[in-house]
Amino acid sequence: MIRKLTYFIVILIVVCACQKQKEVPSIVTDDVVVLVNQTVPSAVLKQNMKYNIILPTTYDAEPQKNYPVLYLLHGMGDDNNAWVDKGNAHTYVQQAINSKTIPEIIVVMPDAMVTFYVNDYQSGLQYETYFEEEFLPYIESHYRINATKGNRFIAGLSMGGFGASYHAFKYPQKFAYCYSMSGVLEGVGSQTPSISTLIAACNGNYSGLPDYTIDCGTNDALVYTSNVNTHNALNQLNFTHEYIARAGSHDWSFWQQSLQTALERIGKYYDN
Repeated sequence: MIRKLTYFIVILIVVCACQKQKEVPSIVTDDVVVLVNQTVPSAVLKQNMKYNIILPTTYDAEPQKNYPVLYLLHGMGDDNNAWVDKGNAHTYVQQAINSKTIPEIIVVMPDAMVTFYVNDYQSGLQYETYFEEEFLPYIESHYRINATKGNRFIAGLSMGGFGASYHAFKYPQKFAYCYSMSGVLEGVGSQTPSISTLIAACNGNYSGLPDYTIDCGTNDALVYTSNVNTHNALNQLNFTHEYIARAGSHDWSFWQQSLQTALERIGKYYDN
C-alpha cells in the first residue's frame, strides 16, 4: 500500500511539473497594451528578471515608428506589477495619450527587489550594473524605442524615487528628465548616497544634467524631511529644479496623482 501511494505521489508531481505554466494575461485598453511578467536573462544577477511594459496599441500596426520611453520604478516591498496593480499606470498613460498630454510612449516597469537600484545593497546583488548594462540595452534593442537622451525619462516612488534620481544624475547622458515621488533622497546607507551629493559633484556645471522634479506629501512621516533637506541643499547649490510639496502621505493615492503630473511634465518635451 505504501509503495502504491508513493508511486501515485511521484506520478502526480511529474504530471503537475509537465503541465504548461498558466500564462499571465496581458491587459488591453483602447490605447495601450500591458505585457506583464516579461523576463530578461541576466548574467550579472545570475537569474531571469521580470518587467512589465506598456505599449501603445499602434505598436504592431506602425512597424516603422519609434517611441519615447519612460522607466517607471517601484518602491520597497513591491515588484514589477505594482504600478499596474496598485498604481493603475496603464489607465493614466491611456488618458494622457487620449488627451494629447503626451505622445504615444512606451512605459517600462522593472523588478528591482529591495536593491535600491544600486550595487551591493541587497545581498551583494549588482543591480545597478544589471540595470545600466543589461536591462536598458535589452529593452531598447527588443522594442522600437527612440533611444536618445531627449526621448528617455525616468521616474519612481519611494525606493524607486531614489533609484530614478540616482540613475538620472549618475548617468545624466542618458536621461532628459527625472520625477521623484516621495523619494528616499538622502539615502539609507553607504551604498545609497544622497542625491544632493551626486549633484554637488558636478561643481556647478549643471548644463548636461536632466531636468528634475521632487514631489512629496507634507504628511509623509517617512520621507518628507528628507525631501525638504534635499530641496534646500539643491537651492544652496543653485541647481534649478521643481519642488512640489502638497497634502498627502506615503500611499498610492498620492503616487497616482504624481504619475499624472509626471506625464504632464514629460509631455512638455514634445509639440503635440
